[in-house]
Amino acid sequence: MDSYYFYSRISTTTQKANRQIENFKSHDGFNPTQVYIDKIQGNTPFMQRPEASKLFDSVTSVNEKVVVVVDSIDRLGRNLLDVLKTIELFTANRISLKSIKEGFTTLLDNGKENPTAKLVISVMGSIAEMERNRIKERTKEGITIAKANGKYQGRKLGSTQTTEKMLQRHADVVKKLEKGLTIREIAQITGKSTATIQKVKKVL
Repeated sequence: MDSYYFYSRISTTTQKANRQIENFKSHDGFNPTQVYIDKIQGNTPFMQRPEASKLFDSVTSVNEKVVVVVDSIDRLGRNLLDVLKTIELFTANRISLKSIKEGFTTLLDNGKENPTAKLVISVMGSIAEMERNRIKERTKEGITIAKANGKYQGRKLGSTQTTEKMLQRHADVVKKLEKGLTIREIAQITGKSTATIQKVKKVL
């Protein structure tokens, strides 16, 4: 039997999650003790949100089939790229994601990927790739213009972050390393590059 967990994100502490909660209440397997609500701006990556992190720890420590229910997939990340990373992280850990608004569940009852959901995610991935390339191109153009105007200096050769500053900046990576997670796992959870995580590990 599936075990359901419910995740909601609202932008501010004054905004209420009533509508999302009402949608959850009408869902099979609703349990108020398994509802996680983040009161945080949407530009914060999923795994850097307090309640989302608690949710992930909970669903990855139970020995049963888990389904995480969200009102809509845009509650999962700051942008399409982040949403896709979160879905990939869930799938890699055999966690099924169900979106009420979009009407799909990522994993079938037999644990295999849902072809319909996979198609939707594939389309989302193509759109995200276009967006990523557009951002890179705009950044490149901006640097070119700045260089032409003498306003772009880039990073000074030989400049390095102090050990303390690096550990403070990547506190989330430090915590995951101390818990024994692999570099690849931490990269998936935090969205940071393996090179960055290796640098932090070396400092530690």
